[in-house]
Amino acid sequence: MAKLFLTQVPTEVDLEKNRLDFHPEIDSTSMRSHLLLRKISTDLETNLDAFLSRYNLSPGRFTLLLVLRSNRETGMMPSELAHTVGVTQATISGLINTLEKAELVERTTHEKDGRAFVIRLTSKGHETVGTIAPEYYSRLNTFWAQFSQDEKKSLNGFLEKMITNIQQLGAK
Repeated sequence: MAKLFLTQVPTEVDLEKNRLDFHPEIDSTSMRSHLLLRKISTDLETNLDAFLSRYNLSPGRFTLLLVLRSNRETGMMPSELAHTVGVTQATISGLINTLEKAELVERTTHEKDGRAFVIRLTSKGHETVGTIAPEYYSRLNTFWAQFSQDEKKSLNGFLEKMITNIQQLGAK
């Protein structure tokens, strides 16, 4: 499903003017913070998609390649991968199948349980990550270069607070 989002985030003044139409108790500053964060999230994903598409990868597939690169000696079971990246086993299976068809990962029999298998990067997978990672990390460094270390540490603290509260958005 397509993710829709506003291309222009309303100003706090506009939000304050319109809050009575939506919800009189809403804090317009909180709403603007929320909209800005959603815009950043959407734009980050859109730009990462564009970058990785040049390598016929999605952000999800690239994330799996990075995780597997960090576990190159042992590989990982699909259930471990699913838990590590926060998706279902069905989603992981689809990603693994796609990466396997592209010859970036391989399934090997688990050394202790012959019924299970382990996912590992192939040499082509290692090469692919080795090609993409320098440019990817360079782009990240450029993106964050406008912020001082103190600003990044403060932002990280705010983001960590958000992570602890995020379940409230989906709570029943």
